Amino acid sequence: MIDLDGLNPQQREAVTHVTGPALVLAGAGSGKTRVITFRMAHLIDQGIPASNLLGVTFTNKAAKEMQERVAGLVAKKDARKVTLSTFHALGLRILKEDITRLGYRKGFAIVDDADRFRIVRDVLGELNLRGTRSNEANLLQIISKAKNAMSSPARLPEARYNPEMPRAQRIFDLYNQSLRNLNAVDFDDLLLLPTRLLSEYGDLRHKWRMRYRFVMVDEYQDTNPIQLQLLQQLVGAPHYNLMVVGDDDQSIYAFRGAVSDYILRFEEFFEGTKVIALEQNYRSVGTILEASNAVIAKNVKRRKKTLWSQLGAGQPIESIELPNPYEEAAYIARRIPGQAHTQGRPLHAFAILFRSNRYAQVFEQAMRDARVPYRLLGGQSVFDRKEVRDAVAYLRLLTNERDEMSLRRIVNVPTRGVGTTAQTRLAEWARQRGEPLVDALRAGSGELGDTISSRARAGLVSLFELLDGWRERLRTTPANQTRAFVEAYVKATGVPAMIRSNEKNANIARAKVRMLAELVAGVDAHEGETARSRLASWIDAVSLDPKGSSDDDDEARGRVTMMTLHSSKGLEFDVVFMVGMNEGQLPHSRALEEPGGVDEERRLCYVGMTRARQQLILSRARYVLKRNAKEPLKPSRFLADIPDRLVRNYRSTDETLTEEKQRELNAEFVAKIRRELLGEDVPDATLAQDVDLDDEADA
Repeated sequence: MIDLDGLNPQQREAVTHVTGPALVLAGAGSGKTRVITFRMAHLIDQGIPASNLLGVTFTNKAAKEMQERVAGLVAKKDARKVTLSTFHALGLRILKEDITRLGYRKGFAIVDDADRFRIVRDVLGELNLRGTRSNEANLLQIISKAKNAMSSPARLPEARYNPEMPRAQRIFDLYNQSLRNLNAVDFDDLLLLPTRLLSEYGDLRHKWRMRYRFVMVDEYQDTNPIQLQLLQQLVGAPHYNLMVVGDDDQSIYAFRGAVSDYILRFEEFFEGTKVIALEQNYRSVGTILEASNAVIAKNVKRRKKTLWSQLGAGQPIESIELPNPYEEAAYIARRIPGQAHTQGRPLHAFAILFRSNRYAQVFEQAMRDARVPYRLLGGQSVFDRKEVRDAVAYLRLLTNERDEMSLRRIVNVPTRGVGTTAQTRLAEWARQRGEPLVDALRAGSGELGDTISSRARAGLVSLFELLDGWRERLRTTPANQTRAFVEAYVKATGVPAMIRSNEKNANIARAKVRMLAELVAGVDAHEGETARSRLASWIDAVSLDPKGSSDDDDEARGRVTMMTLHSSKGLEFDVVFMVGMNEGQLPHSRALEEPGGVDEERRLCYVGMTRARQQLILSRARYVLKRNAKEPLKPSRFLADIPDRLVRNYRSTDETLTEEKQRELNAEFVAKIRRELLGEDVPDATLAQDVDLDDEADA
C-alpha cells in the first residue's frame, strides 16, 4: 500500500478522490505533481488497472518527470502501463490507431514549421501570389488559429473586419489539401483530427473512453478550446472520472489561445465537480509569498486563495532602480558572482527573468563583459539547425519511405546532381500520373530518359541504394544496437562530412558534428523490442518536441539562467532577479490596449515572483536613450502593490550602490568557476561565451 502520511490534508483529499470530476486548485509550489502521481498510485492500489490511467500535461519534460515519479511509487510493470503524455502525444497515439477513418493512410508524416512555410510558399505560387516571410508567418498564424478553434478563417470573429481573410480562406483550403496529398499532418492537426474522430465516430469515442477510465490533466489553466473539446469527448459516459490540476493565477498563455475562463467555469463543463484548494507552498519563504499574494490579489476575476509557507520569513525583497537598462544589466552581472561567493551558492541557483527577449541582448552582453557563464533559454532550438533537420529527415525516411517532405529535403543533400530542374521535372511527372513523389524519384533513373541529366539519374540511384540498404539493415538490427546503427547511418548519409567541408571554422564544425552525435544518441532513451520501433519512438518524440529540450539539468550546471517570464513557468531558483520592472515593459505596452491584458500581465508578474525560493530582487531603469535623448520610465504598477514593510528600496545614488557595494564581485571566484567549466588553458578571448555551444556555433 502507498504511504499517504507525508501529504497535507488537502493533498490527501485530492489523492484519495476516486470517482467523478474534481478540480484541484494548486497554487505555485503547492505540490501539484506530487498530488497527480500519488493519486495514480492510490488508484492502482484500489485495484484499478494501470492501463486505464491517463495523465496529460503540456510539456514532454513534465510528462517524463511524472513517469519517473510514478515508477518510484508502484511496481515497474504497472508504471509502464500508465499513459503519461502531452496533449499532442495523446493525439498522435489516437491517430496512429484510427486516422484511416478520416481517409489518411497509416504511416502519415508530421510536418514541422519549416515544412509549413514551404507548403504555404508553394500555395502562394500556385495562386500566382507573392508573399514575404512576414506574410507567410501571418497566414500560418491564421491557419493555426482557425484549426485550434475547429473552424476556418472565414468563420473567425476577425473575418468581419480583416480584409486578408478571403485570401487566407483560399490558402487555408489549399494548404490542408496539400497536407492530405502528402499524407501528412501538422502540429495543430494532432489535436484537431483526434477531436474530429471522437466526435464523429461513436464507436471510437467508446473505445477510447473505455481505455482511459481515469483522466488527470496538469496545468489545466493553459487549455485552449480544442483541448477542452478533446477532453469532453474523452471523458463521459460510462465514466466521468476527470481530475484537473491548475492555478488560474498562473494562466499566462492567452497569446497561444489558452482561455483562463475554462478553469474558472470548470463546474459548468463538468457537473458535480468537487473543488479542492492547495495553499501550502513548499518552495518559497514567507516574504516572497506575501508579496506575491498582494500582487495577484488585485485581479478581481480569480478563485481566491492565499499561499502560505512554513519555511520562515526570509530576506526582504529588494527593489533597485538603476539609470538605464545597460547599467541595470551591468550591475546584476557584476553582483551575481560576488553574491554566489558570499552565500556559497552555485551560479545555477541564480536566474534573470525578463518580460521580452528585447532584454536578452543587453544582459547577454553584460554577462560576457563580466565573464559570467550563463545559458539563455528560449533561443534557437537545436532542431532549427539545418544539419540537424537534414539528419532527422534521413532518419524519418528509414521508418516511412513515403515521407515526401523529408524526401524533398534531402534528395540533393549532400549534393548529388539532383538540382532544382530535375526535381521540378520529377514532381511534374508524378503529378501528371497522380503518383507519390517517391515513385517518380525511383523512376527517375530509367523511365524519364533524357528529361533529366545522367548525373541526376546516378544521384537518385545512389540515394535509393543508400535508403533501401540501410532500411533492410534496420529490419534485422536488434534493439540493443539501435544507437550504434543510427550513428553509423548518419555518418553514411554524408551529413557530418558535409558539415566539415562547408564550415570554414574547424572549431564550429567540430561543435556541430558533436551536437549532431549527442542528438542522435538520445535514441537510447527510448524503449522498443526492435531497433526500428526504438527509432520510430525517437522520431515521434522529436516530432512532438519541435523546439527541443534546452533546459536539461546537466546543461545548467555552473551557469546563470536567463529567460523570459513565460519560459520560467514550472522552474524555481534560490535567487531570482526580475528585471525591467517598468510600465510598458511589465505590464507590456501592448497589454494596456487589450481587454484583460493587464490581468494577464499581473499573473505573469506573479509567476515570476513565485519562481524564487530564498531571495527576490526586482530591478528597473530610470530612463532609456532614444535618439540621443533620455526618455524617462515609470516604475511598474505592480511594485506599488507590494506592502512597504516587505521591501528594501535602493537607487543607484544610494550609499548601498556605491563603488564599494559593487566591488562584491570576487575575481578569484569567477576565475575558479571559469577554470572548472572550461579548463586551465582556455585563452581569454574565448571565455565569454564558449560555455554556450549554441551561440558559438552561430557566430
